[in-house]
Amino acid sequence: MTLRRWVCRAYETLWRGYWSVRGGRRVRAMGHELVLHPATVFPTHRRLRLPRGGPKSEIVRYADFVQMHACCQHCASLTHPPTVVDVGAHHGAYAVVLGKIAQERGGKVIAIEPNPASFTVLARNVALNGLEGTVALEQVAITQRSSTVRLALLGSESFVSEESQPDTLEVKGEPLSDVLRRHGVSHVDLLIIDVEGAELPVLLSFPWASVTLDRVFCELHPNEWAHFGYSPAEFQAFLRERDFRCVDMYFQEYDEVPAERHIGPCCLLPARNLGEAAAGQARHQA
Repeated sequence: MTLRRWVCRAYETLWRGYWSVRGGRRVRAMGHELVLHPATVFPTHRRLRLPRGGPKSEIVRYADFVQMHACCQHCASLTHPPTVVDVGAHHGAYAVVLGKIAQERGGKVIAIEPNPASFTVLARNVALNGLEGTVALEQVAITQRSSTVRLALLGSESFVSEESQPDTLEVKGEPLSDVLRRHGVSHVDLLIIDVEGAELPVLLSFPWASVTLDRVFCELHPNEWAHFGYSPAEFQAFLRERDFRCVDMYFQEYDEVPAERHIGPCCLLPARNLGEAAAGQARHQA
């Protein structure tokens, strides 16, 4: 037994003794106070604990953690070189992790970030990891039409704004169709969107007629959609038109998207893919 394992076991033994004296292990999780038998294995860890508040009290922290796992698993499971498009790449946390997977498999990542300060860090992270030949960088805001737009500079929460204020900056706006055409992309395995409310304009700028798309991981901000001139009903109409099903990181499906609240990371999956997955599972069980 290694010294580290021995110390961990001694630590656990001491805590179990303490909990026994107190009449049980007391845990606060999901908004409730729980009392557990000292020997209970509970799904939490020192460095990754369950929320002390309600199930969605730390939605961004936990859902983003799950989303990165899901994105990496999807790309690693493909039988062909993956193509990933990351809209709102910020400093490149997703771009470099997925870039390593793509590099190993002969694929590519297109990382798009309009904020100049964030783009500088993104480019540096790509270079530090030797991914210049795998991760292509685009310093542009994704818009439905080519134009010059204003960007509110809020770090990881920067967003396109119609207001001209001291904390905004003019940047280039370009449809996703133009970006993908420039890189010769005809199929996207994974589209990641984190644009603080401009989700529908980005989706509408995708070249649906000429490029196939497997799935979308998209952070939804219905509470911000009115600032971008569209409503939950319009977003739902888009999902129906494209035959997408929207499922969040809590496995909740949205036939109707609630207005005026943050939902967080969701998977937009073509219904045809769900049918293929179900058929494959049935064949496996048979």
